[in-house]
Amino acid sequence: MRIHFLLLFFFISLSFYRCTSPVQNGNGKIVEAASNVEKDTFHLLCQYWQLADAELPTSKDISFTNDDGILFQSGIIFMTDSLMLENPKGEMSYGKFKVNGNTINVDFDDGRKAIYKIGRLHKDELWLRRTENKHVSQLTFKASNTYWADANKNPFAKQNYQWVQRPNKPESAEEIKKRAKESVQFYAYYFDGFADGGATKINFDAIPSCFNWYAGGITIQSENKLDKKWINCFYSKEQAFQARQILQDAIMKKYYWDTTQSNWVKQTALVLKQIHGGL
Repeated sequence: MRIHFLLLFFFISLSFYRCTSPVQNGNGKIVEAASNVEKDTFHLLCQYWQLADAELPTSKDISFTNDDGILFQSGIIFMTDSLMLENPKGEMSYGKFKVNGNTINVDFDDGRKAIYKIGRLHKDELWLRRTENKHVSQLTFKASNTYWADANKNPFAKQNYQWVQRPNKPESAEEIKKRAKESVQFYAYYFDGFADGGATKINFDAIPSCFNWYAGGITIQSENKLDKKWINCFYSKEQAFQARQILQDAIMKKYYWDTTQSNWVKQTALVLKQIHGGL
């Protein structure tokens, strides 16, 4: 999959929104969109943005599916502790960002520096002009309408997203269990962010997972349909199957489903927290 190039013009436009009515998402699940307080530039910026179009992109701006059938998507996430993650669903790069007016300065952990000029910041869309190593790219992002007020509970924070890094040697049974447990914690935080941001649907594309999601239920994917990207988080397919079995056994236990909760996202997040606590 390649990004279609689009010539962008830039202007500053900030707008705020409220949404209160339930919305039907593409999977037929009802998500109750929460009412959002108006946010300043920094807090409106602090969410996950998926790259939709680019002019003069670099290789990191290209979403693609590799030879193993694993999807990598370009995007960016700004966190409330001023940390950012470039390509949370691809080749990841963490950095520290600072907002000054319509300018975002980023110092990456690997020593790279980049300047992003905000052309448009809206509840649905973000336009950025990025300058890095004298190369200028113009980028259009679409919003996920997520929000994590506490950066420590952002699923993409370093301590919460280490489980996706494939180990370079076989892991012990305890290490496999720890990685599986951390994947559950990640998804509990992930669901929380969509609920708190007032999102109308959840995007699971390109994020490693062994779960099937339903309104009022969670199941585990079968071995022959197990997500390749999730398998790639483990040293081998055999170790991924071991982790899958740990989670299969975990969801067979009884958990409290809040049937009074009309928002299935919040309902599922609560159950994921119970599963995590029991592992």
